[in-house]
Formats: sequence, structure tokens, C-alpha cells
Amino acid sequence: MKLLKQTIIIFFIGFLSHNLFAQELKELETKIDSYIRPYLDMNAWSGLINIYQNGKPIFQKGYGYADKEWEIKNSSETKFRIASISKVFTEVAVLHLVETGKISLNDPLSQFIPDYPRGHEISIRQLLTHRSGIPHLNSFPNYNELNKLAYDLEEIIELFKHKPLDFEPGERYSYSNSGYVLLVAIIEKISGLPYDEFLGVHIYNKIGLKNTGADNDAKILKNRARGYMFNETGGLINAEYVNMSIKIGGGSLYSTADDLNKFVQSLIKGKLIGSTLAELPNFGIIDGKNVFTANGRVQGFCHQITHRMEEDLTIIILGNHYSNIALPISQDIYQIYTNKEYKLPINYLSQKINVDSTKLIRYEGTYDFGFGPVGKVKVIDNNLGYLAPGRKTYDILIPIDENKFFYIQSWVLLEFKNPDKESFRTLNWIMGENAYPAKKIND
Repeated sequence: MKLLKQTIIIFFIGFLSHNLFAQELKELETKIDSYIRPYLDMNAWSGLINIYQNGKPIFQKGYGYADKEWEIKNSSETKFRIASISKVFTEVAVLHLVETGKISLNDPLSQFIPDYPRGHEISIRQLLTHRSGIPHLNSFPNYNELNKLAYDLEEIIELFKHKPLDFEPGERYSYSNSGYVLLVAIIEKISGLPYDEFLGVHIYNKIGLKNTGADNDAKILKNRARGYMFNETGGLINAEYVNMSIKIGGGSLYSTADDLNKFVQSLIKGKLIGSTLAELPNFGIIDGKNVFTANGRVQGFCHQITHRMEEDLTIIILGNHYSNIALPISQDIYQIYTNKEYKLPINYLSQKINVDSTKLIRYEGTYDFGFGPVGKVKVIDNNLGYLAPGRKTYDILIPIDENKFFYIQSWVLLEFKNPDKESFRTLNWIMGENAYPAKKIND
């Protein structure tokens, strides 16, 4: 009888715990649903929100459509182009070769591509950490034409091989996809395997990633998400075509949320690399705590992974919409999950005002952010337009104040500051709490 009572008590406690946890999850879902609703109402985002504690899924939910035309909803099985999150796979591949004694981070590029200009001055470490000075392929003025074509590895390298360095190797940091193309060349030369096959042997198969691989449009890929973006007038369209061959090494893979969680957990726990783990450029500090982060953005997609080391908490945001909101969504989901203060997204479309075109002329000009190509502002049919680097057409900005505009295509605010008699001299690019100023260099 005593044993029966103990069994009943244990069962009752377990029942209460289960019900309490289910109730907490329902409250969490309600909060997240309410939070994400403004973005969905504005067609600004669709994708997955995923929370993992100690490697186990706590919350996984798809929002919007993986394919809007067929009304196929996003789900945990949806495969996304993961853009620059692919770089982490390339980094791990390189560091695997280092740990097995095949290469050294101090080896010069010329050791693997003998005729590369100034290759004897550029190290593998500099390629890995974006300090090589090799110009960023994506910043080329004609990149939006280049990325429509198919290339083999040597052809991609030829696109930037003979361009002058942006700075002396090792002098400073400057993001460069070109460096990761060269890392692929090194991986393939040393291993004798194609890039994706090498990843298969040393990463995918090793930790059981069954839904990750190199993407291309010819591949029949079950549960593939289609990508979406805003056109120049703010209408939702299918994302511009990109031939994924040009993205090799820096943005060419697809994956699912669960595979990415498994990858991060395996990586952090030393199952993929060991002694070189600290060489990864993805570790940092947020709010005084250690984090591992990775993000990516490519036509039609925008993602954020944040793993908080001390809490063993991973938040993965995968989106099939081209914007800049994966990071703020990730930050707010953490606030919601930890019962901290957060703000609901602002519906900037509802704040639109009319600004006389004679006042808009004051903002016209060319603005330099201090890195890469410049942006241009021009009045077009009584609207203010912004010409982003590499674009051929101006995107129409939405006025929400006399000197502040919503740039829906990138989901940022543009604020003009420092007026003189006839114009404004500074343009702030505002993403969340951060502002990046650009100086007007000519009218």
C-alpha cells in the first residue's frame, strides 16, 4: 500500500510538472505570435523561430509560407539557403586541415596558388578573418550581373585575382567573400575532394546532418523554401535569381533549423574541431556573456544564429525574406523567452506622411559610409529614391517624418542630419539601436 501511495504521488507530481510546462509553452507561443504579427501583416518576414535549451528543442514554429504561390507553410522540415552561415562550415573545414597537420594558418596563399598576385604576403589566417585586403566580390559594381552566371572555381577566382588589394594584408578588417572562395581552393587542393564532398565526409556524415548540402537551382530539393523580397516600389516579389556557384565557400549551402542546431552543438562541444576552436571568428560578447553567433543574408533570405554559452541556449531565426530583421527578431525572442522587457515591431507603413517634393531636393546627393561603393539619393516622381551599390534602379523611400524615411527594401531607417542652408550633410543608416553615418560627398 505504501509503495502504491508513493507511485501515485510521483505520478501526480509528474502530471503537474508536465501541465505546468505545457502552460508555460502556450504562454510563450502566445507572446511570440503577438510579437511577430506586425511583421507578418506588413509582408516583412516569413520563416522559422527556434529555441533550443541544452541542445533540445523548446520552441519551434513556422510562420508564413515556404512557397507563397502554392501556399506551402514554413515548417521544421523547410530547407533554407543559409547564405553566410555557410562560412562557418568552410572555417571548420580549414581548421580540420590545420588540426590534422595538412596546413598551417600561417601558410601563405602562394603555397597553394603560386601565381596569385602578392600571394606570398597573404596568409590563410588573414583569409579566414577577413584581413587579407582582397576586395569583396559582392561589392563590385557589376556584381548583380556577375551573380547570374555559372562558374567553376578558377573562373570565380579570376573575377578578383588581378584587382588591387584594398589595403596591406593584415592591416585591418574588411569583410570579403573572395577570401572564402580562396579557402575553398585550398581545401580542394589539399584534400583532393570537391568542397561539398569534403564537408560531407568531415562534417555532414560525422554528426548526422541529413538535410544540409551545397545548393544549386538544378537540384531537386524536397522542402526547399523560395525566397522573397521587396521591389523598388515596395511590392513583394520573388527574389532575384542568383546562380549559387559564385557563392561557394561563403554562402552556397542550404540547411534546416535542426541540422544547424546539431552543427552548433557539435562544434561548441568539440566534436568537429578541438584545439583550433578558438580560431573561429564567431565568438564574442553580448551583455557581458560569451556567445557564438552566425548570420547570413542572400537574395530572398535572412538568418541569425545566437548561442549563449553559459546558458547553453540557442536561438535560430531562419527567414525566406530579404531584409535586415533576423537579428532584432533574435534579440527580442531572447527577451521574450527570459521574461525581460521587449518592444513590439513598429508598423512604419502606417506612419507614412506626405513631404513636398521641393523639400526632398535638399536630400539629393551621393553619400559615403566609408567602406565600399557609395549610395545615391535622388527625387523621382515626387518621391525620394535611394540607389544602393550594385543596383540599377532607385528604391522608393517611405517618409515617416520630414527628414526620416523608411527603406522597406532593406528594412532600415534613413535619417538625414546636419542641415545647412540648402541641403543635409549626413545620412544615418539606422538598424535597431545602431546608426551608421554617411557623409555627403557631392550634391
